[in-house]
Amino acid sequence: MQKILAALKPLSSDIKGKILLYQIAIGFFTILTLFITSLLIRDSLYLLLIPLLITSLVTALRINTLADYKDKQSILKGVPFSTLSLNTLKVYTKKEELFLGEGFIWGKSEVKKCLDIIEKYPGAYKVDAHPKVKGLRFMQALKESNMLYVPVKFLDGHTLITGTTGAGKTRLFDMLIAQAIIRNEAVIILDPKGDKDLCEHAKKVTNMFDERKFKYFHPGYPENSIIINPLHNFNRATELASRIASLIPVARGTNDPFKSFAQLALNAVIGGLLVCHEKPTLKKIRYYIDSRLIELGFLAFKAYFEEYLPKEHKDEWEALASTVTKYPITLLSNYYKFYLKRLRPQKPSDELDRLYTLAKHDATHYGKMIGSLISVLDALTYGELGELLSPANEVDYDTIEGDFSKLIEKGAIIYIGLDSLTDNLVGGALGSLFLADLTSVAGARYNYASKISPVNLFIDECAEVVSDELIQLLNKGRGAGFRLTVATQTVADFEARLGSEAKANQVLGNLNNVISLRIIDNSTKEYIANLLPKIRVNYHARSAVQNSTSDSLLKFSATTSDSISEEEISLFPPQLLSELPDLEFIAKIGGSTLYKGKLPLVVS
Repeated sequence: MQKILAALKPLSSDIKGKILLYQIAIGFFTILTLFITSLLIRDSLYLLLIPLLITSLVTALRINTLADYKDKQSILKGVPFSTLSLNTLKVYTKKEELFLGEGFIWGKSEVKKCLDIIEKYPGAYKVDAHPKVKGLRFMQALKESNMLYVPVKFLDGHTLITGTTGAGKTRLFDMLIAQAIIRNEAVIILDPKGDKDLCEHAKKVTNMFDERKFKYFHPGYPENSIIINPLHNFNRATELASRIASLIPVARGTNDPFKSFAQLALNAVIGGLLVCHEKPTLKKIRYYIDSRLIELGFLAFKAYFEEYLPKEHKDEWEALASTVTKYPITLLSNYYKFYLKRLRPQKPSDELDRLYTLAKHDATHYGKMIGSLISVLDALTYGELGELLSPANEVDYDTIEGDFSKLIEKGAIIYIGLDSLTDNLVGGALGSLFLADLTSVAGARYNYASKISPVNLFIDECAEVVSDELIQLLNKGRGAGFRLTVATQTVADFEARLGSEAKANQVLGNLNNVISLRIIDNSTKEYIANLLPKIRVNYHARSAVQNSTSDSLLKFSATTSDSISEEEISLFPPQLLSELPDLEFIAKIGGSTLYKGKLPLVVS
């Protein structure tokens, strides 16, 4: 008897269990009553107890139906919104684990329950639903939720966040950014829109530890912005030329001769600046590339002669340098002849050769070929934006911290607003330049850093800045400690921006983790669903056919049939992705396990 009671004790922990115990008790006492009565009275009176048995069974059935109804109603109401203070989030944050709110592992049974409710209660999810709440709220209540943690090391594989406007991408960014700051890791936020809430949240979290670590850049607020030279980090001069040339708009699928000539000119000017031991900036490039190649040529030749010319030729050089002429190109030709005679055999310079060749180019044709390049450089060097991107020679980088490599070493929290809503072309150009500079930083860290600490790069509305530089950073950034988290509304935005499905797949193929909030776009829903494991479910179909003839209304025939079919579907069917309420998500992180979760609102 004690074993029976011990087995029944767990049933009393919830409502359905208590009702089941009550049913068992009714059945037990009914059988006991029948048994005792059959022993004490005649068989004819035994029939009088049948109504009692029927009443007991009906009562038990009604209790069970009521329990099912109450259980359904509880599920249909979903899980209410919750808030989380920064101090509490600090407690929840772990060094080796990432907190993702509350949730559970989503498996085959949850899919079947969800589809069953939709099929059997097509309008039930609207019961007691708040008119402002989007989606099917009952999905989060299909299973008991617990605090949801995943290993932080999974973020090394980079993460894709998808979701339509208002679904909760920025709030998810808030929680992920806050935890990276609390873990004392470097954070870079690239925000094309310039979301003020996102910026303020990152600043508040940083201020909890060290307000000096927060750095701000925004073209619309130059008085509050740090100076960042996007050409500071590079390995070869040709790399800088490619960065700037890539900003020139060209028709899709064409090999634009204007862009090719612009890159040639950029190589010559940047090479000349390096010969002069000057750090390339956008303003310097803009100044010399606009018909001032001869001036740069004089400076480059003089710097090269002073550094490498043998002493026995110094007097000859000083005599040439003191020459005065009304025709600068003639004097530059004399410089080049002297270089060919006295230096090139022992110390050749490709930079001087390119610069001199371009300086002799026909001025009219040269001006036409670099028109598109001048337009791009004007946009990046005009006004206060030019001062932010092109620091003067006397600026001390250690003071202004305008170099990504130094900022990352100090564990800075850098918010970069691109102001794309005001000027989409400039915002996209800035994003491309910054990503290219970060790619160079990643390369230097991978090759030379003795200790590689994590760098968390968050890119909101990633399609606004996606480029070849981002693809390169996704490919090779992991070894340099870069963890990229990119957010977009649709995956089609990548193809539209890059102009190639193959390049879009290069981006998506390097994002090993996916967190999806509510999605409206069909192609994005299919893409997410195809990333998830497949399961097989059974469908039960029943049909009935009746036949009658006009000869006799009393003659008819009827047939019925039952069939069970099996179908393979995604672990989270694509149609359900458009029914996720605000702040609810599915996440596939680090493997095949799928999580269903709900984000708290992080408040200060």
